[in-house]
Amino acid sequence: MSKIEYLFISRCLSEFAGAILPVVFPLFILKTTHSLSLSGLFFTITMLPSVLLTPAMVVWIEKYEKKKVTFFSVLTLAILCSIESMLLKFGRYDFIYLVCFAILVAIFSMMLDLSSKVLFTELVDESELEKYNGIRSILDNLSVFGAPMLGTLVYGVFGFSSVILILAILYVLAAVVIAFIPLESKNGGNDQIVEESFVQKFRIGLHFIRTEKAILKYFLLIMSLNFFVASSEEVTNPGIAIQKYHLPTSIFGLVSIAFSIGVILSGIFIAKNSKIEFRKHISKLFVLNSLVMVLIGFSSVFLISFNAFVFFGLMLFFEVLLGFITILVNVPMTSFFQSQVPLNIQSRFFALLSFSANLIVPLGILYTGFLASAIGADVTYIINNILVIVIVCFAFWKEIGRGFRAFLLKKWKMSK
Repeated sequence: MSKIEYLFISRCLSEFAGAILPVVFPLFILKTTHSLSLSGLFFTITMLPSVLLTPAMVVWIEKYEKKKVTFFSVLTLAILCSIESMLLKFGRYDFIYLVCFAILVAIFSMMLDLSSKVLFTELVDESELEKYNGIRSILDNLSVFGAPMLGTLVYGVFGFSSVILILAILYVLAAVVIAFIPLESKNGGNDQIVEESFVQKFRIGLHFIRTEKAILKYFLLIMSLNFFVASSEEVTNPGIAIQKYHLPTSIFGLVSIAFSIGVILSGIFIAKNSKIEFRKHISKLFVLNSLVMVLIGFSSVFLISFNAFVFFGLMLFFEVLLGFITILVNVPMTSFFQSQVPLNIQSRFFALLSFSANLIVPLGILYTGFLASAIGADVTYIINNILVIVIVCFAFWKEIGRGFRAFLLKKWKMSK
């Protein structure tokens, strides 16, 4: 079995475990506190440390072999889940224990994500990055597909402690699989001795992003996407489907399933067509991605007089299409970062990307929520995506101009 196959198996196990907790944990906290406000406060408190510690975390990660950090992170998650499962078995439901558990799980999950991204780059040849990123996308989505259903089923029948015990077993298995990956990597496989201070490290990372125009352009595009469209799941989709069309909440989950189907199909398409250079078409894919969301918004505006399920069926079709195009955008961008950002600063680059996203997404949700409450979720969806299209056209105006001139020249030659 190859090194990348070991990483994929380990990732499937840890992703499956990681997809169960966000679904079941809120149910348990709400049952324990009997308060939506306390539940909201709980998750705000537990998520903040992992976001704020991301810059410091990456400095520590860079000092060590990424396989060791990945193994350490998964094993620590297994130990944390084992301890929490034992505490719950003995009836220790103290709020402080749950807060500490959730904070530590969030921190080590972030550490696992950052280290495994760099380990992935070390194990895959640059020429095959898009192909294997496509495969990773398929496996990630297949791994989390049944996780919420299984998690809620086990929680309902056997209780929260049994769910945490299953997570511990999954993380142990993931750690065992990681242990089989050989240590050698592209940069020699030795632990790095880093002389720079914390501030110097991040100055180098920020300087790299600022001076590399292509990297900066994609970095800013990702931030604009996160601000304008990352709120779909929290604000616009429920605002359109549930608040406007009054569809039952029991079928709203089909929206996420439809999107996931599109993601899986897109991953298969990329893996089978690895010779296609998707990055050359990234500007068109960005625009196409936003146009699909604009169509969802216009469909909501103009189909209000029809049966709600007519709109919902069309929305599900668009969500499959959206999932397909989103991965055609994400995979080439990720592959571009992995191939263009030097390995010795990759972990801090992805940390800066994650840190920026974690700061800007809540602001985008806040902005979209206020705008949607004033003018409607569907109109907000249309406006946000038109703004994204404008930003993309501004960022790629040279490429778009060249393409337009080539199109006109071709038409002129055909007319002669």
